[in-house]
Amino acid sequence: MSKVTIFIVFLLLYLKSNMLFAQTESECKGSSCFTQKPIVVWLRPPELGIETSGVSITSGPVYDVMAYLATHLNSYQHQFEAYPVKRAWSLVRHEQSTKRVYCFYGAAYQEERTEWGNFSQPTSINLPMLTVARKPLLHSIDNKVDNTESNPVKNYFESISIQRLLQQNLTTVLYSDVTNAYADAVERWATRYNVLRLNSLGKDLGMHTIALLKSGRIDFGYVGHRELSTLSEEELSALYIYQVSELSKQLRGTKRLLCSKSELGINVTNDLNHALTRIYSSPSNSQTFRDINFAADGYPSFLKPLFDERWHRYVSKK
Repeated sequence: MSKVTIFIVFLLLYLKSNMLFAQTESECKGSSCFTQKPIVVWLRPPELGIETSGVSITSGPVYDVMAYLATHLNSYQHQFEAYPVKRAWSLVRHEQSTKRVYCFYGAAYQEERTEWGNFSQPTSINLPMLTVARKPLLHSIDNKVDNTESNPVKNYFESISIQRLLQQNLTTVLYSDVTNAYADAVERWATRYNVLRLNSLGKDLGMHTIALLKSGRIDFGYVGHRELSTLSEEELSALYIYQVSELSKQLRGTKRLLCSKSELGINVTNDLNHALTRIYSSPSNSQTFRDINFAADGYPSFLKPLFDERWHRYVSKK
């Protein structure tokens, strides 16, 4: 091949690359825009209900939430991938690109994470903290129950104070190395007479708490909604469920999108915030999003009226 031919080939390649670059930087039209959109990679850990093909998430209740939100972010391409939590955090923290951003869906807000990530507004709500008992508790505290606040959700489950229960030496259980809002509240009034302390290793804690209730070793305890959803109607009918008054009044949003702290990541979270405003302002979209969230959170069906009420109150404040 002559030098002239080689020069012409290189010249054509150079011109072609410049044309492609100019096209990506200019306004595009039609289907060609799709290939030029930045990519948002939604990250979740492998979990119950998620189906994958390789690392790609293909279906599942949480996938439905992410996919629904993605339909309101038309300026981006979207991929949904499952990685262990540490790997997912690493991708959010360290991967930087102008064309691709990694975002963890379902992150809880923690101030220290704002040093390396950018949070969206909440995408779901919390339910009141519930406690489960083996027999009616209201008479045990002389009906001195905190139901004075005007609160429509109290009609679904009566509110009861764990402070008053513990002061009557009714017993609950705390597990070692388990820290949550319930444990923090119980510790404020715990004595050696009203708290059973057990090792948490190797136990399905919610189901173990139910077993302790059935055996009479404790009077009440915290059981998560996922454990409640596995119980039969007969098993549920044998339990008494209450709202914890100290932990159920605050109405707050949960489950945010946490993206890399890059220009693209900030754009994605800002765009999602605008999309959430549009979703909440549309009754039909808000209802659809509410029902998708309820399924993704794994709540048992008997909590649906309570969830709907809380959702309505949360959205009405937007």
